[in-house]
Amino acid sequence: MKTVRIVSRLLFIITRITSLGYLFAFALSSIALGTGWSLNLNEQETRFEVCYPFTHYPFLLGEYNAGYIIGFLCLLGLYALFFFLVSNIFYVFLQPKLFTTYGIRQLKRFYQSNMLLPLTASLVISPFYSIDKVVGILVILHAILGVFAYFIAAIFEQGIKLQNDQDLII
Repeated sequence: MKTVRIVSRLLFIITRITSLGYLFAFALSSIALGTGWSLNLNEQETRFEVCYPFTHYPFLLGEYNAGYIIGFLCLLGLYALFFFLVSNIFYVFLQPKLFTTYGIRQLKRFYQSNMLLPLTASLVISPFYSIDKVVGILVILHAILGVFAYFIAAIFEQGIKLQNDQDLII
């Protein structure tokens, strides 16, 4: 179990930092695209560059149309949430007691968000921007990940029942 805790701590730190990176990119892009601060447009205003704060060095690039921008911001925001929820699952494995209601709650949030949010986001974006095969594959992969997390949550629920029965016997 010591190795699991070491790996979980490492992955918790990595996924939490990744979540903060996506959150930073989402916030910076939202501010830049909403206000024009730290934003460069090409001559035809068909492409944009979100620059690092207080510089003219490009950080993120994209197409300058409403559909793409909505999808772009949804992607950044949803992946910030995704990595935050993944980090919460790794945090569960750092706890002294593995089978807890907190762990089940984190797994439920993770599988529900993976089953619902990618499909919902792609449906919201589709009227504004054409969805390609890559987005469809991502939606399917997140759904599969959600199903696996659902099964793990069911195993955790069974673990709590066994743990409570064991506590009653002792």
